[in-house]
Amino acid sequence: MRLPTDLARFLATQTPLAAEVQAWAGGATPLRITAYRTPDCPPPAYVTSVRAIVFRAGEVLVLRNPDGPHVLPGGRREAGESLTATLWRELGEETGWRPRALQPLGFCVLHHLAPRPAAYPYPYPDFCWLIYRAEAGAFDAATRLADDYEQDARFYPPAAALALPLGPVQRALLEGTVVTRCCAPGLMR
Repeated sequence: MRLPTDLARFLATQTPLAAEVQAWAGGATPLRITAYRTPDCPPPAYVTSVRAIVFRAGEVLVLRNPDGPHVLPGGRREAGESLTATLWRELGEETGWRPRALQPLGFCVLHHLAPRPAAYPYPYPDFCWLIYRAEAGAFDAATRLADDYEQDARFYPPAAALALPLGPVQRALLEGTVVTRCCAPGLMR
C-alpha cells in the first residue's frame, strides 16, 4: 500500500484502534477501513465524510439500511461545506435528529483495494471519515429524506447495540469511552 506522503507521515504518528475489509456497491468497491481514536485530525484534503455516534439519555442511535445495522450516521461533505455543517445536514437527512454537544472522537481511513473507478471525484486510493460523539438535540421529521438509503433510526441501550452484528471498526469506536479533541478549532467551522 502506497499512501500519499502527507497522509503517510500523519498516520505514522497514529495507533490504529481496529480494522476490517468491506465491499461496497455489491462487492464492486472493496475497501480496508481502519479506525483511530485520537486528538489529531488527518490532513483536511482527505476528509470526505463526517459522521457521529449519537447518544440520547444514555442510549445510542442505531440505523438500519439494506446492508444491516450501523452506528455511524453521516456522509459526504459538499463543496465549501464545513465539517460541522456536513454533520448537521447528514444527520438530519438520515435520522431527523439535530446533533448537539459535539465532541471529536477520531477518524477512519478508507483504502481502496481495487483500481480507481472511472470519473471518481474523491481522493484515491485513501480518504478519511471524521468521527464525532454527539448528543441528540431536537428531532425534525421534515429534514429526514423519505427515500434515503437509511431505512430506520432508533435508540438502543449500549449493550443491545453492541449485541448487533457491527463490524470491528464500529464496535471499537462504540466501545470506546475516551473522548478526545480531534481537530483544531479552525477546522471545525
